[in-house]
Amino acid sequence: MKFWQHCNLCENRITSLKKGLTCKLTDRKPNFNKTCSKITLDKKFQEKLEIANLELEIIRRNKKSTHSTFYTTIIIGFLLILYGYFFSDWNIHSLFLWYVKIGIIGSGFIFLGTSYSKLNKYRSENKKAELEKFKIDEVLKEYGISYCQNFDFKEKIHGTQEVIVKVEFKNWTKSQTTNTYKFDY
Repeated sequence: MKFWQHCNLCENRITSLKKGLTCKLTDRKPNFNKTCSKITLDKKFQEKLEIANLELEIIRRNKKSTHSTFYTTIIIGFLLILYGYFFSDWNIHSLFLWYVKIGIIGSGFIFLGTSYSKLNKYRSENKKAELEKFKIDEVLKEYGISYCQNFDFKEKIHGTQEVIVKVEFKNWTKSQTTNTYKFDY
């Protein structure tokens, strides 16, 4: 059993180099079958849940721009390669023109590499955010807690985005929470 997934959300978690992961209430290592009867889900849980869902929402909102950047950069890269190839005929006798031709083709390959790296970065961030959300949802499912979230993205001012996160819970001590987060991107 993955105790750390439950303990990551609990307020009673203590970690130290000497003992490792222990419970503040029992001063022992976690030991339970399916759920912990002493779990305290409060601010730490709420913050992790909201941030995990917010990160996933931001990544999903950037999907369209990431893909359009990818396709635009791919097209520019292929056009540079073709332009470099057809820059002048292959009977170039000037060394400078060969350098220009090779430079243009090399630029095209750099564009191709950049586009693939940006797409791979997006995919890995999306996968990481989905995994984090899944871990939290898996633990909440064990305790019978479900939730519904709503994000209110405010106007972006000087590169800072403010988001109001509202979460409605079922089967938890709080029925609704509202927090504001600010981030730069």
